[in-house]
Amino acid sequence: MDLKLNVLLVDDSLTVLEKLEEILAEIDDLAVVGLAQNGAAAIRMTNESMPDLVLLDIVMPGLDGLSALRTIRSLHPEIQVAMVSSLGGDAAKAEEAFKLGACQVIAKPFDAETIESLVERVRLDLETEAAHVA
Repeated sequence: MDLKLNVLLVDDSLTVLEKLEEILAEIDDLAVVGLAQNGAAAIRMTNESMPDLVLLDIVMPGLDGLSALRTIRSLHPEIQVAMVSSLGGDAAKAEEAFKLGACQVIAKPFDAETIESLVERVRLDLETEAAHVA
């Protein structure tokens, strides 16, 4: 039985949001529960929709992705957050993301296979966790 996965997408680029939506639309038992373009909206929408997975851009105007990650993980440690970054080679930001609790850092440009693999990993983690609780 596949667990339905709710995903929140956060990126200041509408093009990236559209690409992510396009990829995720092809995955069964998955719903995009919201789109946000900055960290403050990401936190608010996470609180409202309680997604299973947040795909969160690192660099955004206003509240950046790392600050949003810190807040989301402190409020909702059960929510998986994967960072999306165009900062090729900025290992320090990726390392900080992992320290703050990101489950993965995905480089832009990404392909469908990378996103699908992330979704399946998160789904497996959630199914395993649900089996331990039952």
